Amino acid sequence: MKPMLNIIGVLLLFTACNKGKNNPESCNGESTRRDIKLVIDDAAMEVDTIPIVTTVDSIGSIELPEADKNTERLEIEKRTFTVTGLVHKVSKHRDGDYKIKFISDNEKYLNCEAPNTGCAYADSSRFYEQFKAVRAFIEQYEDELEGETLTITGVAFIDIDHKYPRNAAENEIELHPILNISF
Repeated sequence: MKPMLNIIGVLLLFTACNKGKNNPESCNGESTRRDIKLVIDDAAMEVDTIPIVTTVDSIGSIELPEADKNTERLEIEKRTFTVTGLVHKVSKHRDGDYKIKFISDNEKYLNCEAPNTGCAYADSSRFYEQFKAVRAFIEQYEDELEGETLTITGVAFIDIDHKYPRNAAENEIELHPILNISF
């Protein structure tokens, strides 16, 4: 029976690896509200691009409903926000998205993500050219961003509660996608 378990283990590992950083097919699986994250859903044209200027603490304290994989775009997700904050961490996810994590003086967090432009769905977003410009900025300065102060404008997105601690906003709000980024 052990050889069969080893084969299953190898298959599971191979499947997990297939979602790797360089796999454009992974693209935020449908169970993560991919169409909302890429602004390709039916309500995408309703996104207001005039940003609300706020802080990490303020945006993270907005009272919001919980979202699940079937939640349509919510009213808050039709808004863009501009936040200036201290970069705590920069990382690249298995799906190819870049995450910039802000931290406030009060140790509150805000995750901001730049979509994988190689994703088969990303190029149908009205913000595709902005996705490319944001990623070019991140790739140019990736090794220098932690500890720096950045200004990010992005579309509000309520992430699915992952049910484990992950240094995210208490209300699960993110800026995803990032539309503009600068020092």
